[in-house]
Amino acid sequence: MNVLVTLPDGEFRETFFPTDLRDRLESLGTVEWNPNSENFTEPELRERIDGVDVLVTGWGSPRVTADVVSAADDLELVAHTGGSVASLVSESVYDAEIPVVSANDVMADHTAEHTLALLLAQLRAVPTLDREMADGAWDASDTDIRTLHGAEVGLVGLGTIGRKLLDHLAAFDPSVSVYDPYVDAEDLDAWPSASLAGLDEALDSQVVSIHAARTEETVGMVDAERLSQIPDGALLVNTARAEIVEEEPLLEALRTGRISAALDVYHEEPLPADHDLRSLDDVVVTPHVGGSEIRPPLTAAVLDDVERLAAGEPLEHRIPRGQWATMTR
Repeated sequence: MNVLVTLPDGEFRETFFPTDLRDRLESLGTVEWNPNSENFTEPELRERIDGVDVLVTGWGSPRVTADVVSAADDLELVAHTGGSVASLVSESVYDAEIPVVSANDVMADHTAEHTLALLLAQLRAVPTLDREMADGAWDASDTDIRTLHGAEVGLVGLGTIGRKLLDHLAAFDPSVSVYDPYVDAEDLDAWPSASLAGLDEALDSQVVSIHAARTEETVGMVDAERLSQIPDGALLVNTARAEIVEEEPLLEALRTGRISAALDVYHEEPLPADHDLRSLDDVVVTPHVGGSEIRPPLTAAVLDDVERLAAGEPLEHRIPRGQWATMTR
């Protein structure tokens, strides 16, 4: 097969394609690697797509538009080493019945793990205790240390990451309220501790974790009024997209100490060095690393499907049109 890899030449690509994975891909056929230090443009992709059987993409790759598809007579698979493909492929790809796979479910594993780590760190006051120990303290009697066991948890959105998180939460036997207008009650049968709820009920929890995709429908969904519904002393976790929660009302709630937060996503990235979130008490921040920094497993997952394509086997990481329509854009 003929494979075109759009990820630009350089250290970034090497993090996705260490030697063993590069060799694995090249063992499947003729591979053309992007020789440039920047991503292809859409016209450049169109020029190269003729005769390509498998298109391997990454963050920043040009959109596979109707114009690109019209030139892709041999294309059998789009394999994306990232998560969401909503901004990568157009509806024309699905109209042409070209399968699309991505590392979305593998990335979801990593993001759910990071979400749980942030959540537990804040509930158990790990950052606070670490700072106090560094200052020579030992007595933690005045530190607010809480537990996830039996806690009330609200999930706003239940995509792949939210479902993975439900698996992790099961060990703590929490009571989980799930808000997602695209989920039916039977979708939660695998998690007896979880039940469908309205947005108001999900926000009225000791722990609120954001897992909705960023779409026109969800941007600004958790505004000042919605934030006020989160109980005093609750923990807000956001490893999804910052735009779902309005920034200024969130900052106000955090400045007053009414709620605490654990965040991995921001309205401006990189987060400015002087941003309030870097210095507020009872706020833990990480630099958008939840699902993106452990990269070789992402590539390995899509290579698995390239090998399945070559062997005529069913694809395991396929993104159907319905899922594509609701992914983060």
